[in-house]
Amino acid sequence: MKPVITDVGQFIIHSKDIDYSFIPSFFNMTKIGNPEKIVEIFSTVFGEINNSNFKQVMQYADEILEACCETDCSVITGYIKGEDKLINIEPVIPVEDKLILAQHLLKHGLIGEIPPKKTSDDTDYSNEFHAKKFVYLAVAHLGMKEIDAWNMSMTAFQEAMEAKFPSTKNDIVSQDEYDSAMSYADTIVGLSC
Repeated sequence: MKPVITDVGQFIIHSKDIDYSFIPSFFNMTKIGNPEKIVEIFSTVFGEINNSNFKQVMQYADEILEACCETDCSVITGYIKGEDKLINIEPVIPVEDKLILAQHLLKHGLIGEIPPKKTSDDTDYSNEFHAKKFVYLAVAHLGMKEIDAWNMSMTAFQEAMEAKFPSTKNDIVSQDEYDSAMSYADTIVGLSC
């Protein structure tokens, strides 16, 4: 089995002499659903959980784990077997742990773990996640092969972009910060006359 890189969100669950490898790559994020569905699932899994949505949240958690696992991980998520009489096979890990692991995978796969660079206050919310946008940014700006870019997590992408284009001390200032600095400069200029 190839080693996993926990710093970019990968992990292994070992059960009954089998290793189940989970990788939050851009490719695996696309297996969760279309761009709108990915954001909907993210909002649900990280939102308030109560009796009315618990079943849906856990279904999404299972879908995330299954999308990010290289092999059949039904022993981890639980499953139903049988033909005439259905039997519920319980997962080998607690339900709460499945949710935490699914959140972990989404975080590293969709938003990353490094703090974002300071930007203007004019940032936009998107109700879609397009993995291919980040894949082709990695191809164009990092010189990666497409297959390698698809296998990156968002955390790995952010780390690579930060290494290639390090933050400078001159981060973008917000309009309020600019106006405040200009007002201060005007008072200084006014005093020096």
